[in-house]
Amino acid sequence: MISLFARGIVRGAVTLAVAATAITSVTSTAQAAGPGGKLSLSALSFAQSTVNSTAGAVADDLTWTVKDSNQAAVQVSGHVTIRMYDNAAGAFVGHDYVIPFSYGNTCCGDVGRYVDGSPQESTYTYTFVVPQWASSSSVTWKVTKVTLEDDLGTTATVGAAKLETFGSTIATTAAVDSTAPTISELSLYQNLSPLRPYVYVNGTSAEVTYTFTIQDAQTGFWKGSLKLAGPSGQSVTTPFQYTKSDSSTAVTCGGGFSGGDVYYLFCGVTVTLPAGAAAGSWRVAQIVVVDNAGRQSTFKNPAAQSVTATSNAAITASGFTLTPNPVNNWRGDVMGALTLSVAGATKGVSAVHVNFDDNSCTPWGATTVNADGTISVPVRIFSSSDGCAVNGIAVVDGAANVSLYGSIYNAPDPGLAYTRVPDTTPPVATSASLSTTSIPLSELSQTSVRLVVNAEILTAPITSFSYYVYNAAGDVVSQSTGGTSQAPDGTVTMYLYLPWWNGMGPGEYRVGFSLSDAGRLSTFYDILGDPRSKPLPGGPLTFTIVDDSTPAAA
Repeated sequence: MISLFARGIVRGAVTLAVAATAITSVTSTAQAAGPGGKLSLSALSFAQSTVNSTAGAVADDLTWTVKDSNQAAVQVSGHVTIRMYDNAAGAFVGHDYVIPFSYGNTCCGDVGRYVDGSPQESTYTYTFVVPQWASSSSVTWKVTKVTLEDDLGTTATVGAAKLETFGSTIATTAAVDSTAPTISELSLYQNLSPLRPYVYVNGTSAEVTYTFTIQDAQTGFWKGSLKLAGPSGQSVTTPFQYTKSDSSTAVTCGGGFSGGDVYYLFCGVTVTLPAGAAAGSWRVAQIVVVDNAGRQSTFKNPAAQSVTATSNAAITASGFTLTPNPVNNWRGDVMGALTLSVAGATKGVSAVHVNFDDNSCTPWGATTVNADGTISVPVRIFSSSDGCAVNGIAVVDGAANVSLYGSIYNAPDPGLAYTRVPDTTPPVATSASLSTTSIPLSELSQTSVRLVVNAEILTAPITSFSYYVYNAAGDVVSQSTGGTSQAPDGTVTMYLYLPWWNGMGPGEYRVGFSLSDAGRLSTFYDILGDPRSKPLPGGPLTFTIVDDSTPAAA
């Protein structure tokens, strides 16, 4: 399920009328045979066939039994659907309650619970909470459909005619819903910050999403529609409704937006503008919401940000370039620019909005008009960037005409990407030195030896090192790996820690090390046994531990 602020998928069609959800009664009875067997519903009944919910919701247990004639079946599952029938109106009203169940499952959530039996004959129960509120004072809650399946591919659907032979209804005296649903917090939704309220419709459809909350304290939300109106009398109306997943207790509204419950629900509706939709401003013209009692509220022209559709006919951009490119940002941020030419602008160009595919490149500063009439948008390329692509350009003129480019608008790709100057040369050490070359044994535990490497300043800076300290036998007695930085003069400094507690004694020791840069290229010096290692310019690094102990008196 998509999270509360994630994008939903709801499809719409061009129309001037509010779409209504068709309601059909299930009248067929089916028991479909699969390979070698048949599924059937042998019993179903509510514990109470009549309830009074005017003072509050009433719990009523529904119990049913499923038979599978195939002795090889080891799993049975299905769904039970319950719906409210308004006796006065003679019609079903409100959303379905769809209850999943499966053999052996006694947990968890809003599901039918296994009671007992085998896959060949198993019994289930579900506590249906008859709501306090209804569309009229006399309603009937009915099991309208039961679907069955087993692990061998056998399926069956039990329809209304068969269900009428069971105790599948609850005659209910209910409190009459007196409140109509309301909406609030209507806003345009995009996975962009800041918002770019533009869509491209030249040969392709475009999606526009609005989010809002729906509140209905009594029967809760059922369904609705959202209408966008555009130029030349065009409009698009998209239906949406309350839905609930088998796998969780969360409810959704608008094809994937979730949050809240049926009484206070977060909703997101995605309207699809068809290819060739009129260019210009599209606005929310109407939102209709209907609660589970059939009470309808209509909100005309609610306050919300409009969206501009374009086919790039009124204004166009071309000649896109990025400078400098490739960029040498290995040692720090670099300022660059995106430059373009604009044709057909009315009242000049008011804005150029640029988006990159990640945050390592970003517009930085005011857009300028160059002497040759081109327009430049300053861009900061951070030192952390190893490359970034332009995925959105929106050019807006003084008359609010828009020209769009890039994948975030599903518009023509400008084909722009910054690349980094390649790192082709690994670190080069020209010399190295130790802060001391002679250490008294008595001072070993208090001594840290500083190693300074003089290295060339190349394309990528040195960012990490490793060192190894060898005894006279060539054994490693100390080693370490860590991050570092290269100073402006090219030097790299590291410290050798000597394990005095681990048997280091008098004698000569040798040091080898490696340097790695930000491009992950490495060089190795005086590392024994490593075929990649090379001699250190100026000769090997050595130090001596001197035995300064006092001989015992004779």
